[in-house]
Amino acid sequence: MHHGFKTLLLFFTLLTLSGCSRLSLSSKKGKLYTVAFYNTEKFYDATNDPAKYDDAFTSDGTMKWTQERYQTKLKHIAEVISGIGGDNGPAILGLCEIENRKVLDDLISTAPLRKHGYNIIHQDMSDATGLDVALLYKPKIFKPTSTQFIKIDFKEKGYTSRDILQVKGELRGELVTIYVNHWPPAARTRRRKPDDSRWKAAATTLRREIDKQQAADPSTRIIVLGNFGAEPRSTAMQQNLKATGRPNPAFNKELFNTHYMAYVNGLGSYYNRGDFEMLDQVMISKSLIDERGSLEYVRGSAKIYNPTSIKYTLGKYKEAPRSTFNGKLYIGGFSDHFPVFIQVRKAKR
Repeated sequence: MHHGFKTLLLFFTLLTLSGCSRLSLSSKKGKLYTVAFYNTEKFYDATNDPAKYDDAFTSDGTMKWTQERYQTKLKHIAEVISGIGGDNGPAILGLCEIENRKVLDDLISTAPLRKHGYNIIHQDMSDATGLDVALLYKPKIFKPTSTQFIKIDFKEKGYTSRDILQVKGELRGELVTIYVNHWPPAARTRRRKPDDSRWKAAATTLRREIDKQQAADPSTRIIVLGNFGAEPRSTAMQQNLKATGRPNPAFNKELFNTHYMAYVNGLGSYYNRGDFEMLDQVMISKSLIDERGSLEYVRGSAKIYNPTSIKYTLGKYKEAPRSTFNGKLYIGGFSDHFPVFIQVRKAKR
């Protein structure tokens, strides 16, 4: 990202948002519920699974992934999750780069998370890495009513990736749909140039599901979480998914990308070649902004969770996420991504 371009983009965005006065203001009343997403960076267990491509992540593999390192990873990821959004941790948490159910069971059994009583939604997926998406939730706050794993309609013959996880349920009695995403990396052309067709396929698949919901109920409440690979201003996000930085409820078919302004301001959840990229994002339907709604997005609550304890503090990677690996070198950190989150509440009218 170039700062000159971002300055212009910031100016344009501020002009665009200047007329959106209907965005509901934050209030000190009402309990807040944190909804978050975290890419945990290649979170494999230490056991070889013949059905998965995890040979590198064993004690004899190229990554030298031992039980001791796995336990350190569990502790670190649990510590991060427990701090997202405050002392109570997230009410709802999307995860990606999780190998299997065992990792999730071990994670919610750690000391920092055990007290929260998280439940799990997950199934094995057909991605070549053997890594999946999943959802953790507090059953006293969120009660799932249906779950669907949505295959992405790629146009490449034989190509598969992770499913999009759709979970419908009640958040403190209010119906809401959560989508958890981990889109595949960009393809490459024969000349090795980036090709965003996979992102567009994922965005189109997700948009189709959202269109169905909005056609049936224009006031449906939707929260989209994920690592999208594509940044907020990309064609896949803005045109195919119809996710923008415009919060005005009048444009009710669009999703509001709550992390759009963070991106415009040069912030990001991932560090690549000397610059931050906003790959992890949370988007919401405009029904969560509409002043007439009973469940609302808390204005200004969209954040990147990046405390000093999970960052490099020295050297060329200063301020970047302190990762588990740098290439094949074990660093012993947390993840190469920062978590992102928003907060919602039941409005008191």
